[in-house]
Amino acid sequence: MPIEVADEDEHEEELTPEQGAQVLLANSIRAYGSKALVVLFVLNAIDEFDRAVLAVSLDRIRVSFHLSDWQVSLLPLAVIFITGLLSLPAGNLADRMSRTKILAYGSIVWGGAGLLAASATSFVYLFFTRALLGVGQATINPTHASLLSDYYPVSVRGRVLGYHRAANPLGQVLGGVVGGVIIAWLGWRWGFVAAAVPGLLFGMLALTLREPKRGEADLNAAVAENPKLADFLKEPEDAMSFRESLGTIFGIATLRNLIFANAAFGFTLIGVAFWLPGLLERRYDFSTQEAGLGFAALALTSFFATWFGGPFADWCLRRGFSFIANFAVFATMVLTITWTIGFAIPAVVPMLVLLSVGGLVASFGIPGITALVAATAPPRIRSQAFAAFGLALAVFGAAAAPLVVGAISELFQSQWGVNEGDSLRYAMIIASATVMSLGTYFVYRASRTAGSDAQRVLQDFIAEHTDGAPDR
Repeated sequence: MPIEVADEDEHEEELTPEQGAQVLLANSIRAYGSKALVVLFVLNAIDEFDRAVLAVSLDRIRVSFHLSDWQVSLLPLAVIFITGLLSLPAGNLADRMSRTKILAYGSIVWGGAGLLAASATSFVYLFFTRALLGVGQATINPTHASLLSDYYPVSVRGRVLGYHRAANPLGQVLGGVVGGVIIAWLGWRWGFVAAAVPGLLFGMLALTLREPKRGEADLNAAVAENPKLADFLKEPEDAMSFRESLGTIFGIATLRNLIFANAAFGFTLIGVAFWLPGLLERRYDFSTQEAGLGFAALALTSFFATWFGGPFADWCLRRGFSFIANFAVFATMVLTITWTIGFAIPAVVPMLVLLSVGGLVASFGIPGITALVAATAPPRIRSQAFAAFGLALAVFGAAAAPLVVGAISELFQSQWGVNEGDSLRYAMIIASATVMSLGTYFVYRASRTAGSDAQRVLQDFIAEHTDGAPDR
């Protein structure tokens, strides 16, 4: 039974007032409830708040425990170590069990670990308590986007995923501003406490969320389009094994290339930016609070771009998935150019302006990329797909970048006698230029197959849920 997916050549038909009202209702997020989006938005923001607090307090932690750049850059790995071990198994588990319970218990563990990290008396203790936060973080990517894709249909999914993703830069802003003030007045330990407590509270609130069926929104949309289909729906008999689901995910060209591209996005937008407060303090003599504000200013542009990128993604969907993918190619090109030039300019104002422009354009395209992942991932294994997508961002992006940038910075200092401010700046130039060039290439590859992969995945999904259903 052929299933139609919006394409570039599709034209809108004239609607009656009654039909128009139905379309408006279907295109409203409120029609599907907002509690799940709010809870997951806050939990996502809290995770980024904690990450930003760590970035702002990095130099203070380095001084407190008498560490080198390379040693202190191991702290992001503290979380990633456990996240990397658990993300894919958690994704496979989330495709079989209750995702709401998995994310709720993970958030509660995350909050408790944050309180333990605040009490660290040595670097080793801090490293391992931060590592425990990875238990909670490992549940975010597999459960959040998968749940939202099942709560909300394609007609509003770009906005929903965009609003949820906007929590990342919002958390960075709050972490930079509020966290920066807390750290300046009370110390870095209280910054960790400020993240841990709301994490515990909203983790408990997540236990009250409804668990949707896998692919619920897609099936409801298909039934609304073809009511006779409801008589033929059935649940697939067997869930895919861990290896089978991974093989399916990496066998879809669009998904595979977007996973690789997401690693490049994470490397630059999260990993390289992780060192920005340190660069502002060392190279431009900013105070800790001023560096936090500078970091927050960059994150604020990303927040607004990601927030408004959601409606833009829904608009793009009406023109086809290839349209979204092509804009993503443009966004990654802009990010590569502006960040490379920005770090190359030894003046703080032009640098921050160029970083903001690149971050704004790139963040505007992020909801569309997330919507592409949801569209090209089979709903039965969507949690696993988002786990792989998020793991690439976290491990090969956000975790690897601080280490790579820190190591290159120390190399410039030890081999060529460059001061610690410029050595960090040179490292960020090299990292941005090389990695994002690769990211642009992978997004381009994804843009070539996005439309056909989305069409095939939807057809296969409807086929496995029907038994002899009639064609429309």
